[in-house]
Amino acid sequence: MGEIENVAMQIFHAYEDLYLDLDKRKIIEELFDKYLPVVADDGKTEPYDAILLLAEHHRADFDQMVKTLRDHSLIPD
Repeated sequence: MGEIENVAMQIFHAYEDLYLDLDKRKIIEELFDKYLPVVADDGKTEPYDAILLLAEHHRADFDQMVKTLRDHSLIPD
């Protein structure tokens, strides 16, 4: 698994693992709402797949989302 796929999996797992923590879930959902609609606006694309598309087509946005998640300690460095 490449680095992008690994980070996408970390984000997906963080979302699932932290779902019941409302404050942390809010941060992740706000990032998803901000960044993922540009690649998956149909509402049917799984978050993992949308994150991969974001990395492929909008790398700067992907990097910013990852930075924000790391700044909040939601995914490992």
